[in-house]
Amino acid sequence: MTIKALTLSIILSLFFSFVRAQTTPASCPEAAQFYAKDSINIVTFGASTVQGINGFNFQSFLEQHFLRCYAGKSINITNEGIGGETTAQGLLRIDKAIANRTGFIFILMGANDASQIANGRLTIEQTVANMRQIIERSMRAGLVPVLGTLQNFDDRNNGVNARTNVQIRLLNTAYRNLAREYKIYLADINVVLRRDFSLYQDAIHPNARGYRLISFIIFDAINRAISDRFLAFTVTQNYPNPANDVTRIDLVLPEADKVLMRIYDLHGRVVRTVLNEYLNNGKHTLEVNVSTLQPAVYILRVTTESGVNQAVKKFIVVH
Repeated sequence: MTIKALTLSIILSLFFSFVRAQTTPASCPEAAQFYAKDSINIVTFGASTVQGINGFNFQSFLEQHFLRCYAGKSINITNEGIGGETTAQGLLRIDKAIANRTGFIFILMGANDASQIANGRLTIEQTVANMRQIIERSMRAGLVPVLGTLQNFDDRNNGVNARTNVQIRLLNTAYRNLAREYKIYLADINVVLRRDFSLYQDAIHPNARGYRLISFIIFDAINRAISDRFLAFTVTQNYPNPANDVTRIDLVLPEADKVLMRIYDLHGRVVRTVLNEYLNNGKHTLEVNVSTLQPAVYILRVTTESGVNQAVKKFIVVH
């Protein structure tokens, strides 16, 4: 191979590696297998970064992630972003934006406030009070809020943007405190984007790569909410089945509860109590030792203390 051909081969290899890196889809969370509802509805609320700039936005990427991971579910993402708005302006329209909506609301607002705070036309306290009202109204409407932190402005050789970034840091600290206070979910965009201005199309707004990264951050935050609050009670068939020595069962709890798991023979007699204790919500993989059971068909019954959930499975023991 000539040097020219080798160089071309290396360039092409690097190019296709870059393309693969840019098109790698989001990994699907385990919660997607156990989501209890038929649809995922998300209101995206904010200013220009939410609205989208020059044909770029995060909503299209976000929709792709959910369509791929939540097969068979209806995915509805609405865009309630208006460029140039402050939190005070957002507060004036939040009720209309969320009227008759269900599911989640992603809130990303305050960059325009930061500019005005830096110029002395607003205060941090006013912005935080506005954001507090937006969160509270969203919660009263039955939505699950996900609060986004603000990305930095490109302040390289720009004193105005440097002063604005001081306020962005203060607002982001306040937003993280609000997320803890209201026990809502945080999409920490600022921490992930950092100061990587190669992800920007101008001094403020993300480019396609930046928007795609933001979509991952929002996707992860909503999946945390789903894992915490929207799982379906599930008891899988034990595996392996037939079982010889040890078999396993996956149990998914939508909320913390006391779980009673017993093995019965076909005459309805209790052979063994496998579990009788409290478990937190989420997925649990339970190991059951069946080495001392006689070869036969058995019934596994799982109930929760709340009485809401129960499941029955048949399984076989062989030796």
